[in-house]
Parts: sequence; structure tokens; C-alpha cells
Amino acid sequence: MVKVNEMRVLKLSDGIAEVQIAPSLGASVLAYNVLIDNKRRAIFRESIAPITVLDSCNFPLVPFSNRIRDGKFNWQGELVKLPLNTLPEKHTNHGHGWQAEWNIIEVNENSVLMQYTHTADEWPFPYQAMQKISLEQGELTIELSIKNTGSNTMPAGLGLHPYFTRTPLSRLMTDVDKMWAVDSECMPTEIVDPPHGLVSGTGINIDNNKLDNALVGFKQQAQVEWPEWGIHANMTTSSNCKFLVVYSPEKEDFFCVEPVTHCTDAFNLSNDGHQDTGMNELTQGEEFSMWMKIEPSQIV
Repeated sequence: MVKVNEMRVLKLSDGIAEVQIAPSLGASVLAYNVLIDNKRRAIFRESIAPITVLDSCNFPLVPFSNRIRDGKFNWQGELVKLPLNTLPEKHTNHGHGWQAEWNIIEVNENSVLMQYTHTADEWPFPYQAMQKISLEQGELTIELSIKNTGSNTMPAGLGLHPYFTRTPLSRLMTDVDKMWAVDSECMPTEIVDPPHGLVSGTGINIDNNKLDNALVGFKQQAQVEWPEWGIHANMTTSSNCKFLVVYSPEKEDFFCVEPVTHCTDAFNLSNDGHQDTGMNELTQGEEFSMWMKIEPSQIV
């Protein structure tokens, strides 16, 4: 372990890639660098001196991803009202795991297993989350799971939030069906077509597409390309990741491509009668998991 601003950081390495992880900072990833064609490439943006988890380059989304409108929803006849955790924003965001310290269960040279335990509070459902981060031949795999440790059925969702390094020519290609349009607060309004070219062979240039949207009907495969470097990275995910959130704010050095198991505000949308939100329920003792793999390589 090393220290960054007095924070303990784990370093994983397989001889090709290196990953840095901060268990106390939401079990976040601080760097994912890969040696390709004898050049060190930062696949994820590097977090040199993180102050908050939002300075990292990946964090877990558990027990839900993205926003819950006004921080509240109805569940089995009861109102669940959650703290607003990204003030001054008026919606609750990304669950608990990203803002909590995780315990290290097992660690070796190229993998780490971490655990977060939640006791019922405003979120009245106790659960246990596990996250395993591993490297093999330069490929990064992150596995995330949640187990309902309470006696009542609970709503649940999972996701990951990687920040990819952004260059002027960065491109994204994927295979999706539709996209949720959003209002000024990034809350879903209606289903529309995704950006023209996203699902084509050439994809979209990130700098020309400002997005903060959930893509619907994600086929568990996406590709990020850096033409300046002559490399790309394939993302594959578990089959239950049927949504992909793309966040590409203007004038930043990153963009996010987030595999998630449900759409934004899925709990409320499901209550309103919307179908195919990815809404999931866990009974007592039931587990739910997802995974993401990133495979960088030269463009040939």
C-alpha cells in the first residue's frame, strides 16, 4: 500500500497494467494504466490527489444507480424518503457505496475483494455489498454484488461509474435501441432515438456530443477509441446490464460510460407504470450481481 494525501491506496499490477484503489474513498479506482506498444496509456483518467470520490476514475453504484427524484419513492405502501447526498442537487444520487469506506477482505498482487455493510436507516433495508477488482493480461474486471440481509423484500440495482480519459478525437461505439431524454435536472422525460451514428461502425465523437442520458436496450458491448493513440478499449458486461449511462460534459478531460442494471429513477418510473425500467427486487437472503470487463488493445 501507498499513501495519497494520508489515504491508503492499494496498487494492483499484472506486468502490463496497473490499477490503484482507495477502499476508504468509496472503494474507488484512482488509476487504470496499461502498457501498449511500449507506451503507458491512462485508460481511465488519473486521480493524482483526490479530495472526494468524484475526483476518482471509477466507483460502485449500490443499491441503486443515478438519481431518485426528490430522494423519495413508494415501496409496498410505505414512503421511503432518503437524504439528499449531492447538495445542492434536489435528487438522491448513486446510493451509499460510493460515499462509504469498504473493508478489505482479501488482496494479492492482481486482485482485491472489498465489502460494504449497510445497516437500515432512511434506506430501511440492510444489505451487504461485495466488490472484486482484478487484472489479467492488462484487462480490468470489476464484479459487484448485493445481498439482502433483512427480512423484507427490497428494491435494488447496481452499476459502475468509470471515467475514461478524454482526447479531442475520443469516440464511443455501442449497440442500443433507444435513449431517455432528460430535463434540466437530468431526470428522464421520454424515450427518444439515440445520437445519430452511435450504433454505426464509426460511433460518435465525444467532443461533439454533450450527453447525460441513460441508453436503453444496451447489448452489453461498447467500444471506446482514442485515434491519436491508435488504441481502443472494449467494454463487455453481464447480461443484466441492459442500460448504459453516457456522461460527456463540455470542456472536461473525461467522459463516463456507465453500465447499469436499471434506468434513472427506476423505482418511481416503475410505480408510475413504466415497463422495462430494470427495476429489481430482492427477497430475504437473495443476491444480485453484475460485472464489467475492459480490454484495451491496439487498433489494427
